[in-house]
Amino acid sequence: MKILYFGSDAFGIPSLEELKKKYHLIGVVTAPDKPSGRGMKFSSTPVKIWAKGNKIPVHQPENISDKGFIETLKALSPEFIVVISYGKILPETIINIPSCYSVNVHPSLLPKYRGAAPIEWALINGEKETGITVITIKNRVDTGDIIKQKRIPIEDTDDIFLLKKRLSEIAPSVLIEGLEDIKRGVKPHPQEGKPTYARKLKKEDGLIHWGKSATEINNLIRGVKEWPGAYTYLDGKYIKIYGAIPVPWEKNKVPGEILDIDKVCIYVACGEGILKVNEVQMEGKRKMTAGEFLRGYPLKPGKIFSEKR
Repeated sequence: MKILYFGSDAFGIPSLEELKKKYHLIGVVTAPDKPSGRGMKFSSTPVKIWAKGNKIPVHQPENISDKGFIETLKALSPEFIVVISYGKILPETIINIPSCYSVNVHPSLLPKYRGAAPIEWALINGEKETGITVITIKNRVDTGDIIKQKRIPIEDTDDIFLLKKRLSEIAPSVLIEGLEDIKRGVKPHPQEGKPTYARKLKKEDGLIHWGKSATEINNLIRGVKEWPGAYTYLDGKYIKIYGAIPVPWEKNKVPGEILDIDKVCIYVACGEGILKVNEVQMEGKRKMTAGEFLRGYPLKPGKIFSEKR
């Protein structure tokens, strides 16, 4: 079975490995190399690096609607196009190229969390489960018929990195099962239920609102840890919080107030409960434990973490 793959980030690498083992992977389409870092040197996507290492042909169009590029894809005669974290919406001229289907692997339980940041918003919203959904690709993003879906629990210890890794590891089996179902004649079925949306994160989504509960704030920290990071202000300085534990607390205190400090944690009042902060990064400094931070930045109870500089 001839597979053409569209993708850019590392999330899809485990699926690529499995596609290469089981089918004829005829090529990958990925984003063009871009300048990055202080030296602005051109860097390749994880998918391109993997493909080069596995001697898979690589296509990097600047414009995926280019007629010459589309003719190149048609000449490959793929049976399936598989899309995982490509970053661009495919035009209908590409969607219709395969003899079977163009399919997308989406890290949510569709129709919940359609859009660009489903893993992040599932964590931020305190969901207890998520999963992988393999769908046919239609003109409207993430609205295709479901080929296969698998659920997994979201653990209290999960953050964006851990949950993304777990989902990327189960994606290959869900994808392969879905492709095999299609080969056996199983028909995809429409999505059922009310859709929800997971828009792309903005910088301001990371701002901590201390009037929320400790659990809600901890969910935010877990969900935005990769980007933009959960942040607040202390003495007018920008500070990110990377690690915390929510604990119950019945007494009323000012949200954002530092209630106590020990060698490993900063105890901060929330709208409900307390947040035990254990990993931070002050602007201009490296990420560090709360204990390391306190040795260089002595704090006393009564200070306030603020939502404004």
